[in-house]
Amino acid sequence: MSINIKKNTSKPAQSSSSGAGSAKKIGSSKAQAGTSKPSSDSVNLTDNASRLQQIEQSLADIPVVDSARVDAISQSIEEGEYVIDNEKIADQIIKNERALHDRNK
Repeated sequence: MSINIKKNTSKPAQSSSSGAGSAKKIGSSKAQAGTSKPSSDSVNLTDNASRLQQIEQSLADIPVVDSARVDAISQSIEEGEYVIDNEKIADQIIKNERALHDRNK
């Protein structure tokens, strides 16, 4: 990934304390230079980073719930046609427990 940041910094303010040693003034101005804020920044993104942002936006636009499927299942439950597969549910619970156990090893 390529990031290009351009900074324009201004000179730090000089302290006007009298009787301070020159080493103290230098250290003071260095500390101020580290805390000064840049006046402008810019970031250049690569094509991959731009594409990733587009993909993230596309995924954000997809609804979390499939409303059509929820409606179909709700209707089949109301009509008494929805069949619960106990074997399938038990197999999935066992599969999930094994995955959790293996991950915690």
